[in-house]
Amino acid sequence: MVSKGRRTLKQAYKENPSPGLESFVFGDNTDTSTPPSQSQPLHDSEAAEFGSEIIVPIAKIHKTFSFTPDRKPVRYYYDQNELKEWAETDLKPNGVRTALWTRPIPNKPSEYELVAGLRRLTGCELVGITDIPIKVFNWNNDEAYAAAFDENDRRRDFSKLEELDITLNLLSKKLGMEREEVISLLYKMDNQAKGKITQNALGNENAVIVEEFFTARGLLTWQSFVATRLPLLKKPSEILQAIRSSRIDYTKAIEIAKLKNSEDRIVLLEKAINQRLSLNEVKQQVKALLTPTEEAVENFNTDLKARFKTALRQMDKAKVWTDVEKVAKLKKLLEQIEQLAI
Repeated sequence: MVSKGRRTLKQAYKENPSPGLESFVFGDNTDTSTPPSQSQPLHDSEAAEFGSEIIVPIAKIHKTFSFTPDRKPVRYYYDQNELKEWAETDLKPNGVRTALWTRPIPNKPSEYELVAGLRRLTGCELVGITDIPIKVFNWNNDEAYAAAFDENDRRRDFSKLEELDITLNLLSKKLGMEREEVISLLYKMDNQAKGKITQNALGNENAVIVEEFFTARGLLTWQSFVATRLPLLKKPSEILQAIRSSRIDYTKAIEIAKLKNSEDRIVLLEKAINQRLSLNEVKQQVKALLTPTEEAVENFNTDLKARFKTALRQMDKAKVWTDVEKVAKLKKLLEQIEQLAI
């Protein structure tokens, strides 16, 4: 829980303006792209105010992530082949276009902890770029974590598991609760909304904070988060651990999780990691290992997905959106689908 003496995130933003951080905290949907600097960045030996852009040797930027709960990056995985190709074809000839976000390391002058920009920093390391532009902000741990989430999300969508973990961590800090307590609160709110319990979970102060948090983000509702993100925690532990430790891409791991036989699943997981199997290769291996019953279910699901997509296309062309009764039915169906989604 944040101590009473600390600044609020709003105060921090006023002191160190950052368009991306403002959009996260206050739900501003305007374009948060950072405009190009109108003046030449300073070198780290020159005096600079917090938030201004400076150029520093790459060795002075540290990937310690002391502001995250597990001291790991907020984004779990980067495809190394894709990263290297991008670094060679874009970073090497053009340099870093947008400054990395950092914060000063206490008692270490001119040394900085990376907050956002791991992909750019790693790419620079791969191609031997020695000096890199950064912006320095005087953020505490909570502010740095929120900023890292916002900047990464603005650049590239998170995987569902990354989004799940970050959201739970942010709610944990915001509510001053343990992660498991946050999960329990969300399920209680969901059960009350569905009429399964009479306990007034929705009316208490914590529930209001949860609702305001999701409204400010402007993406998933808290109900959709419960329905489509929390079930990921029920995936096999070795699958979740492999994703969180950056050993395998989320999409490949979730495909492997379809295998019910734990031995087959673990063997294929290690094979996919060690041999760097492509997604198509993983899918082929999973299909070969599925039992007849599991394969039948998978084939049925594939057909059902095709029908669902066709129905959506037909619905988009049909004249139902001006029919009040049909729109009301569609709304109810959509709510049911959201509750079923995983």
